[in-house]
Amino acid sequence: MLSKCANPECCEQFLYLHQGKLFHLSPTPDLQLLNEDACSPLYERFWLCAKCAEKVTISWDGRQATVVKLLRSDKSADADAQRESIVKCNRRRRAASASHRGR
Repeated sequence: MLSKCANPECCEQFLYLHQGKLFHLSPTPDLQLLNEDACSPLYERFWLCAKCAEKVTISWDGRQATVVKLLRSDKSADADAQRESIVKCNRRRRAASASHRGR
């Protein structure tokens, strides 16, 4: 049963299916063959809250799940750089207009 975010650093409680990201992971075929006699399948379910799902994901090797940080895409890095450039430009304009008014 899912009760909290799979990220060990987060304590967000699982309440609704539409919040966050659900993972339904199945074992590798070779592990399934080894476990044919078992009564219950080896499926695992994990949930990441919306905040954590933006920063991490679940990595699955067929036996164990691991929380892994997401790599930033070039688009998001470019967008951050563009925002920073706009902020710097606006600061320069304000500083220039303030010094111009002071004359």
